[in-house]
Order: sequence, then structure tokens, then C-alpha cells
Amino acid sequence: MKNTLILLICALFPFAAGAQIMQEAAKPHIEVVGVGELEIVPNEIYISFTLKERMDGKKKIEIDSQEKELKKQLQKAGFDLTNLSLADASADFVTVKRKNQEVLASKNYTMKVATTDEIASVFEVLDNVQALNGDITRVAHSEIEKYRKEVKILAMKAAKEKAGYLLEAIGEKVGKPLMIQERENYDDIMPMPRIMANMKMAMGVEADMAEQVPEISFQKIKLKYSVFARFEIQ
Repeated sequence: MKNTLILLICALFPFAAGAQIMQEAAKPHIEVVGVGELEIVPNEIYISFTLKERMDGKKKIEIDSQEKELKKQLQKAGFDLTNLSLADASADFVTVKRKNQEVLASKNYTMKVATTDEIASVFEVLDNVQALNGDITRVAHSEIEKYRKEVKILAMKAAKEKAGYLLEAIGEKVGKPLMIQERENYDDIMPMPRIMANMKMAMGVEADMAEQVPEISFQKIKLKYSVFARFEIQ
């Protein structure tokens, strides 16, 4: 008998919940969409580059020696080598055959920096060790999840504020929330850097053209989030 009663309660529960939802929807209410936006300056900038074996006359300059020199110069410039990694964790060497059958190996790296000043320093080191294909591949922020939460909160506050001033216009007041629906449509705009100078110019190597070299600058990361909310009209 007890089991039958439990089953009956369980069977009736969805109907009761549905009735509650219908009652809430039947109340005088207002529906709004709140939007939150935030711009943050990126503090993670990823530079990719390649070291490739090369011939100096008949002598082959191997990657191991180039890598040692790279690390030495990065440390001298004040960089933490933990921010240097292989571009692909599973990658090691890629060999390239030349016409004369000499086999040259190459290795791809990624260096993470935090500021535009550090970018210039890294490119200077790359130029010194004759690295190839130096490029900024992406930017991000170390606390992006924290800022996404802040944007959600801004969106929710914006929804309530909007409902408030719309109802105030007709002499009504906003009541308790009847429904809040997240819209998982993040609009994270991760900008690419605006670099208006080539590597050597950006590092100031061309001293006679130094005055023409613009600063390296980044657009901010734009975060945008929206929520749908239904508020009771008091």
C-alpha cells in the first residue's frame, strides 16, 4: 500500500509542476532580455616560431645548439623558460630533404608573454638566433572564466533594470522573477594584434627608421552575454 502511494505521488508530481508553471505564466508579467558586455586587456600572448637546421658553409648548425642559445638569450632577457613549449606537445623534429640530399630538421615552438614590451624582446631574441616564421598566433586572458561570470551578472542586472524602467513608464513596479533563462551564446571576440611593423623594425633594428615604427597594440577582448527573464508585475 505504501509503495502504491509513493508511485501515485511520483506520477502526480509532473502534473503539479506543470500546473505551477502555468499559474506563474498566467500572472501579469514582463519579459525582457538583459545583455552584459565587458572589455578586458589580454595578458596572454602566444608567439609561434620555428628553429631549423641550417648550413654555415659546410658546417651544419643543429637544432640542439640553436635551442640552447635560444634558452640562454631568453633567460638573459628575463623570461621564464616554463613559458616556452613545443607548438605541438606530440611533435619533435620534422625533417626536410634538400635537393642535394642534405636532411635538415625543424622544430616548432610557442612562447607565452604578457605585454607588448615582452613581444619586442622575444622577437629580438628570435632575430638573434635566426628563428623563422615568428608570428603572434592568439591572445587570451588568464582569468577569462572569472570575467565571463561577471558578464553574466551584468546581464542579469541589466534585465532587471530594463524591466524596472519599462514598468515605471506605465506606473507599475517590477516584482519577483518568475523565470530566468540563460542563453549560452557567448560572444567572445578574441582580437588579433595590430602590428604595423615587420619584425626587425618592431625591434628597433633599423635605427634610421625608428621614428617611423608604430607601437604594437592590441584591441581588447570583448565578452558579451545575454539572459532572458520574466518578472512579475506588482
